[in-house]
Amino acid sequence: MKKACTLLLLPLLAACATFGGRGGSEGDDGAARRQLWEQAFDAYSRDSVRVAQAIFQRLVADHPRTHEGHEARYYLGVLSLDPRGNLDPRVADEHFRVYLADDSIRSLGGIHRREAQTLQGLAEELRSPCAQRDSAVGCDTTAVVRTVTVQGEAPPGSAAEVARLRRLVETRDARIRELQAELERIRNTLAPRPR
Repeated sequence: MKKACTLLLLPLLAACATFGGRGGSEGDDGAARRQLWEQAFDAYSRDSVRVAQAIFQRLVADHPRTHEGHEARYYLGVLSLDPRGNLDPRVADEHFRVYLADDSIRSLGGIHRREAQTLQGLAEELRSPCAQRDSAVGCDTTAVVRTVTVQGEAPPGSAAEVARLRRLVETRDARIRELQAELERIRNTLAPRPR
């Protein structure tokens, strides 16, 4: 009977040790992790990709063997593929590899395993030269051309408008010269004459 009780108590003791280890360190450390986690997602939701990356990197560095630290590694990979930030498929591939390797026994509770595998494949494709890529991930070699208008040159369709504006300026300049001459005549008339 003692052996049966001991056998029943062993799994309970192991569970207490497992959950007790997590629960005992939850206090301030868990609150700090959650706060960092929320700050990172707030930054990402405001399109502050670089701020979110910095906070996720801090989570990975400070809490690597926790669920939040592990999931932060996944989001660092996602953000490394985001064109709004520093698009770097090599870094993304590295983050996804570490994410998948760290949770090979699934003790960290990684919930993005499938997505990480898919995105890692995408990152690998993006790293390879265009000629070696699968047809699904092509290379856009289209040149983007932007027309720049140099000051002093008018677009071809507005030659008549430019001529009209020049005539208007010439007319106003002539009127200003006439008024200045009239003003000078009035000043000469009103000015006291030397005796």
